[in-house]
Amino acid sequence: MKSKFLHNYDYQEYIKNVLHSTEAQKPIFIATEEEFSRGKGITHPYRSNFYSFGVLHQSECQLQVGIREYHIKRGSLTMVGPGIVRNWISNSWDMANTTVFFKESLFGKPFHSNFLLDYDFFSHGANHVVDLDEEAYNKINLLLELLKGNIDNLAFASGLLYAILEYINQVYSENQTHLPLTRNDKIAREFRNLLQENFRQHKTVDFYADNFNLSSKHLSDLLKDTIGKTIKQAIEEMVIFETKSLLKQTTMDIKEIVYQLGYEDPSYFSKFFKGKTGYTPSEYRLKA
Repeated sequence: MKSKFLHNYDYQEYIKNVLHSTEAQKPIFIATEEEFSRGKGITHPYRSNFYSFGVLHQSECQLQVGIREYHIKRGSLTMVGPGIVRNWISNSWDMANTTVFFKESLFGKPFHSNFLLDYDFFSHGANHVVDLDEEAYNKINLLLELLKGNIDNLAFASGLLYAILEYINQVYSENQTHLPLTRNDKIAREFRNLLQENFRQHKTVDFYADNFNLSSKHLSDLLKDTIGKTIKQAIEEMVIFETKSLLKQTTMDIKEIVYQLGYEDPSYFSKFFKGKTGYTPSEYRLKA
């Protein structure tokens, strides 16, 4: 049954209903294609309130996080933190993979309570997919096998998971070092964060340009070069992405959705949505 709001999977619900496992009471779970293939997968955008990362061992798929799309292939490491909306654009759900799901409650002493916030790859606006070289891919797999073999000892498992996260952070940082952020890249990343936080309330290009002390044309040209979209296109894409999520995952009235997204005229919004998708909001909600 659809909920009133955009679906935000809690940990136990995801383990039980998506992976069809009876081990949801544990604060850490490791899934492979065996668990994922038990169900139909998730075909619409969603959030979750837990942490996850995984490695693909074969085949390819597409993941969208916010307005950014990722091509995932063998050796790709995907990392997503709580509250981040993602959408598997193409995914057969039976591809060989190893994915770790965990709650922050796994970590007691001696870990400080908010250390997970130090990992940039779990944050909004981060690069959520890193392509591992063969050495890093093999090392991650060895560490994951060690974690699997000790998952019932939570004290030991938390220590192993911490070691894996530290290694991921090292690989992630090296990836950023090998591809240093230019000024334009930094602005593009900051723009994604600003857009994620403000697109419901602010839809004028001037609002975003003023935040960078740039002209609208300068920022749009910069974004066109770095992320392939102007300010206006990025705003519209974020609005459409969120609208689709709310239409498919909630029972909110269309007028409620329109007002929540910062629009005052449902008729205007319906025409805007149809112009971008080919469907009115009502038609999209009924579409399989």
